[in-house]
Amino acid sequence: MLIPILVLAAGVAQGFGRFGYALLLPAVNADLVHSYTLAGLLGTLNLTAYLGGALLVSLTAGRTAPATSVRLGLLSTTTGVSVLALAPSVPVLVAGMVLAGFGGALIWVPAPGIAGSAVPVARRGLAIGLTGSGVGLGVVASSGLTAVVHAVAGPDAWRPVWGIEAVVSALVAVAAARWLRPAVFPVSGPVRVSALRAVPGWIGSTLSYGGYGLAIAIYMTFLVAAYEDDAGFSSGHASAVFALTGVCITAGGILLGRWSDAVGRRAAMMWAYAGMTVAILLVPVGAEPWAAFSALLFGLAMSGAPAVLAAHLADTLDPRRFAAAFGAVTLVFGLAQLVGPQLGGWIADRTGSFSTAFLVAAAAALGAAVASATLPRRGTAAPSLGTAPEAS
Repeated sequence: MLIPILVLAAGVAQGFGRFGYALLLPAVNADLVHSYTLAGLLGTLNLTAYLGGALLVSLTAGRTAPATSVRLGLLSTTTGVSVLALAPSVPVLVAGMVLAGFGGALIWVPAPGIAGSAVPVARRGLAIGLTGSGVGLGVVASSGLTAVVHAVAGPDAWRPVWGIEAVVSALVAVAAARWLRPAVFPVSGPVRVSALRAVPGWIGSTLSYGGYGLAIAIYMTFLVAAYEDDAGFSSGHASAVFALTGVCITAGGILLGRWSDAVGRRAAMMWAYAGMTVAILLVPVGAEPWAAFSALLFGLAMSGAPAVLAAHLADTLDPRRFAAAFGAVTLVFGLAQLVGPQLGGWIADRTGSFSTAFLVAAAAALGAAVASATLPRRGTAAPSLGTAPEAS
């Protein structure tokens, strides 16, 4: 039950707590916010709260069991999504977005470490990839739910979507409270954020995740606009390409995580970022079948690269130190994500096209590939695993 619960928790953290807002933004803005500037600020606050949660997990990893962090994160996300569904005003929306973003980090940062510690070393990449697939499943589920609700209640309906997601989140929280019982590991010495420095190639790992964050921020923010404005795609065509990206996100972590078990973390990560670079460069081409191929390749790399990175950290660190280290690299990733949309938008305004912005994104992905080359050819031996059930 452990891996399925982590998959569902990851879906709640990212599909509901973070990425679901983009689907409902037009309806929320028309009904309650009445300002796209303010609506954008809500998204920024959600990500800022996510970064705050990542920092908290890093700083408290020595005192808080990873499974406890996941359970608390599920409670925070459930509360946040519930508040969003009932929000009568913008300040209440802010509270809901902050709670959802904060809870998402409490879930996602420790989750890969728990998954990696539950299986033999030879299957660690696969287990972490499976956990990461929950992100894609959450995005797909949120998209499908939004489409169904809009078909039944109209395009202005948004509260029922968050209401249903709140119920699902609560059920996952109950399941985690009952069945999330990973093995416990003896911790020798204090657990600090500096645990990251014990990972071979930690500087390259951190820099690569920052480049990855900048690349996906630009790609995912401006993909639809680039195809509509620069390439002349219809709205439906551009949205279909974006949807294909989401579907491929579901599979990328599983495929690349398992592949990294066979060929090593460095090779898998370098190829993931190289594929991402190619995918981004295909966007300015503005024609099929290259648009579909770009979406497919990018979606696989988008979920595959962090799964391989997480497996690389888990090869060296026990779950508590993993949470501290992964929280640290997540902060770098998140800061790059904060910069990406503003940078891409500024470039597009200055040049009158999205092509240069995508070239910057491609350069960031290529930089991530180069940084990954500093990793060792094979991961170090994993820490010994315990067998006793973890205390709640």
